[in-house]
Amino acid sequence: MVMKTEPAPASAPAASAAAPDDLEKLAREADLLDTSAPAAPGAAVQPEVVLSTEEELFGTLQAVREMTFPMLAVAVGARRMDELAEVWRDQVLEKAASAGARVLELHGMSVGSMMGRYAPYVMLVAALAPPVLATKKILTPPKAPEKKPGEGAPNGSASQ
Repeated sequence: MVMKTEPAPASAPAASAAAPDDLEKLAREADLLDTSAPAAPGAAVQPEVVLSTEEELFGTLQAVREMTFPMLAVAVGARRMDELAEVWRDQVLEKAASAGARVLELHGMSVGSMMGRYAPYVMLVAALAPPVLATKKILTPPKAPEKKPGEGAPNGSASQ
């Protein structure tokens, strides 16, 4: 197959002539944004915020909670959401983050390296979870109400 190419329009050279100026402007803007460049004398230096592995993991767990609870609300009732909220409260997440941080550090990993490695799988689960949870809720037969002692026998008498 042979592809025929058209000559460039006459306005192309004029547009390309402006490109070096645009590139220079872009390079100057990049220099302004470069945080590794030394600050100008007398300029205020922004302190870099460095989180510990435990703090970073705690923040990640909080984000997971905020992202998953709306999906879970579709699949479970209000009573179960209250139970989940108790399990996912900040105090529990702090303990989990503390233990998880020790494991990550033991293996020479950070939250960033872990997410970099497993992010595609996490996103796959996040994408598939809503329809899967909704389908499970639809297909799960309703549970029979729990019987209290003395119920179920005719005329209120206990069966033997």
